[in-house]
Amino acid sequence: MTRAWEQIVKENRKTLLDRWSSSVVAMLPGGASHGSLVAAAIAEELGALLDAVTDRTVQAAEPIMRITRILAVQDIPPSRSLSILFMLRGLIEELPAGCDHPCRDRLEELTLQAFDSYMKHRETICQIKFDEGRRKMHMALRRAEA
Repeated sequence: MTRAWEQIVKENRKTLLDRWSSSVVAMLPGGASHGSLVAAAIAEELGALLDAVTDRTVQAAEPIMRITRILAVQDIPPSRSLSILFMLRGLIEELPAGCDHPCRDRLEELTLQAFDSYMKHRETICQIKFDEGRRKMHMALRRAEA
């Protein structure tokens, strides 16, 4: 059974997606423009994520993983990176049906999934930096001993 907000979001999908993509791309540092590869990748994944917001049968894990992977390497605070789903909530609230309780529950659920995925990517980045530092130290010690 499709709820009213889900139907209205589906009817306004293109407009929502354009505005949401613009907002997310605008928060990226370094002047990522709409023609950049990062912007194109984010726009594609936001479309899949929007579909997962309105249809629980659509898997959200893959688009969340791809979006958070991009955001995790950006020089943006985590709170701002994960605000992308709150941006969507604001855009949905501007629609005639608004964002009712089930909509908020779904967005909160996806935000928590995004947090888990984001932290996983940040831990991977931290481990890569740690391993690189250890490798550099090992090489410096080898040169000093030679």
